[in-house]
Amino acid sequence: MNIIGHLIGSLFRAFFRIVFTVIIMAIIGGGITLGVAYVVAGQHWPPTILTDVAAAVIGILAAYAGGMTVLVQEAVRGVKAAETDISKAV
Repeated sequence: MNIIGHLIGSLFRAFFRIVFTVIIMAIIGGGITLGVAYVVAGQHWPPTILTDVAAAVIGILAAYAGGMTVLVQEAVRGVKAAETDISKAV
């Protein structure tokens, strides 16, 4: 039961960290893109449709990169925790 509880706790922690990171990275990526477009275009607002599409694409890519980074970090953390548990058991 201890192992299952540990796995469920790790799963929920990883899921919520990934979701939080994806949301934050999408906001940052899209926001920076719109900010750069605003400054470069000579303070013209609202941006064009092409700028909105570019901001959305960059936001999605930033979200994907952030989510995958957190996923790998959680996988490494899980392997380290399993190694520690196994060494304590032996």
